[in-house]
Amino acid sequence: MGEWKSAVTLRMRGDLRAEMIAFAEQERRSLGNLAAILLEWSFEQLKAAGTTARLFGQSAKRLNKLTRDRRLKHG
Repeated sequence: MGEWKSAVTLRMRGDLRAEMIAFAEQERRSLGNLAAILLEWSFEQLKAAGTTARLFGQSAKRLNKLTRDRRLKHG
């Protein structure tokens, strides 16, 4: 039988979403399929690097400003 899959909901900037939709259409994929592929690939990269700081290097500080979870006290 096939794998069980779970739904994931996330928020993203509108311009990023539009760009991803356009890219997905070029690849003849759905946005959900493209997002799933990218999520699996990026998580493998993160596991190999060990931390987001090592994964992104110098750009980690800038990315943390853009994407930190404001619900977390030190996030």
